[in-house]
Amino acid sequence: MADTRGTLKGALIGGVIGATAALLLAPKSGRELRVDIRDRYNSVQDRTKQALSEAGNKTQELAKQVGQHATDIMDKTRSAISTAKDEVQSWKDESKKEFKDEQQPDQKMN
Repeated sequence: MADTRGTLKGALIGGVIGATAALLLAPKSGRELRVDIRDRYNSVQDRTKQALSEAGNKTQELAKQVGQHATDIMDKTRSAISTAKDEVQSWKDESKKEFKDEQQPDQKMN
């Protein structure tokens, strides 16, 4: 994500520098040049706002997906723990029953 942000920032800065240099080096009057610079600035500003909005929307969507995956994993973990507890309890109950059954014949012999 940091690489994408850096690339986007570099492309944006490079585009602004290139557009400014092209405007400044073009043979135009001062008034025409100022209008062109203002138009380009507004255009870049609009594209930047749009890119930030899209990035924000994608970030929110990704956060929702991560949250859903985390919830699913937690549910599966809880289910596995519950199943394991039930199995251990069942094993304990069976062991107690077997132990009692083994003890009862010994008690009858005594």
